[in-house]
Amino acid sequence: MASIRAYYLPAESASDIDASHPVSVEQLSTIGWRISSVVGRSDEIEQAGQKIAQELGFPITQEGCIIPFNFALEINAATMAPEMAALLMKAAEVENSDICLANEAVVAITSGNLYIDVEDVTTGGWVRIHSGPGTLYRVPTGARYRVAFNEQNRRAVGIVFFKETISNHGLLMNKEIHNHAARRAYLNEVLGQT
Repeated sequence: MASIRAYYLPAESASDIDASHPVSVEQLSTIGWRISSVVGRSDEIEQAGQKIAQELGFPITQEGCIIPFNFALEINAATMAPEMAALLMKAAEVENSDICLANEAVVAITSGNLYIDVEDVTTGGWVRIHSGPGTLYRVPTGARYRVAFNEQNRRAVGIVFFKETISNHGLLMNKEIHNHAARRAYLNEVLGQT
């Protein structure tokens, strides 16, 4: 099984959160983040991600819905699909800022290690998720998270399965997140509010 570790980050506004308190995969599921892992070669990891995307009704046979990625942007941007390179470059420009997907995605990490920070809307805190090869993320539409393009994450390689084609896939940033319909739908689903 791939290594997955999650814990609360220190928070200024949520004093009841213990930063040393681990967060389970089940807890992450309550805020829409479905995380699982598989052991195997890169192609087996991709197949597992494709199966999850297929079960969720993603149009995986449509061009632009299955896109490889590599976080070593300065080296590999030219080898990625132009849309994916542009999406990652946009995220890298606002590194560690709040970002959000306007459409659902499944991410499969095939090699390297990755950490992301995800918002826990039920506590007001942030959770750091560390993962290795074989980790599969279902990234919920409307959930806020932060990605670092630092030395540790730079080795992360994988594939993204998009619910919409990448050309129709919206990456929301900072202020544009809060009033977006995807964000309101997410809050309604997790917290029962609009």
